[in-house]
Amino acid sequence: MTAIRIGTRGSRLALAQAAEIKKSLERLNPKRRFKLVIIKTTGDEFQTVALFKKTNIGVFTKTLETKLLKKEIDLAVHSLKDLPTDLPKGLMLAGFPKRLDPSDVLISKKRFNLRSLPKGAVVGTSSPRRKHQLRLLRPDLNIRDIRGNLDTRVSKVLQEKKYDAILVAKAGLLRLKKYLRYASPISPKQLLPAVGQAALGIEIRRDDQMIFNMVKRLNHRSTEKQVLAERSFLKTLHGGCRVPVGIYSKIHGDRITLHGAVFSVRNDRIIKETAVGPKNHYQKVAKSLAYKLLRKGAKSLLTEARNE
Repeated sequence: MTAIRIGTRGSRLALAQAAEIKKSLERLNPKRRFKLVIIKTTGDEFQTVALFKKTNIGVFTKTLETKLLKKEIDLAVHSLKDLPTDLPKGLMLAGFPKRLDPSDVLISKKRFNLRSLPKGAVVGTSSPRRKHQLRLLRPDLNIRDIRGNLDTRVSKVLQEKKYDAILVAKAGLLRLKKYLRYASPISPKQLLPAVGQAALGIEIRRDDQMIFNMVKRLNHRSTEKQVLAERSFLKTLHGGCRVPVGIYSKIHGDRITLHGAVFSVRNDRIIKETAVGPKNHYQKVAKSLAYKLLRKGAKSLLTEARNE
């Protein structure tokens, strides 16, 4: 029997994510074989600041999508925060496994938290969203760009000591089961996460009913509503994965609450809003949040971010 091919990037974190999906599919489909296919993406090959500033086409996802369209893989596992809101024709997101904690954490050798970091401490992050929120929270810090996969970034704090701390997503630590003892949590209401942060998206060909039926069984309904709301919010804003936009979503009972913000890349200006509504109307709630921000001037902040 031909194995079902699961496309993934080759980083340790991406492999851990894909292995998690493979294990779940094997459990639900014991008579089928599954294998991981490692694909090197543009983002893996060119880890430069210039590349990330000039594009928001999905440097970590486009190559996987090309392989999917060419039928060289049967499904692709993505970190949802890396996946553009507009998918190529013929592809679709078929499943969203249960999301992990979407918050960011501060990693440091001395286990600093956001309050105890010394004045002038060197903190690494290349995320515009993290960078601008951190600058608002602690304007006295020295914030510098940092590149590389999670292990590379952490080594620059713990071994090389080039940074006093770095900001990363907690979900990556949870999936790798590493570095958690050096991590200090930051409330997602205090530092808004990225769209889709801590969630996985499984992408397939739209006409592949067999794979759709398999993947749909992995879907976590509350996660699906949250992340689709967040993606709808970003799409309505006409944002991208490199503009400083943050959002935190929460479902309580039959209501969904969305906290969103757009940050200036040139000054300390920030536009924040909240929207609440029925969880089954999550896209309507998400769009209302985006329109609130646009009415308050978010478009100008997004335009200046793209022109940087």
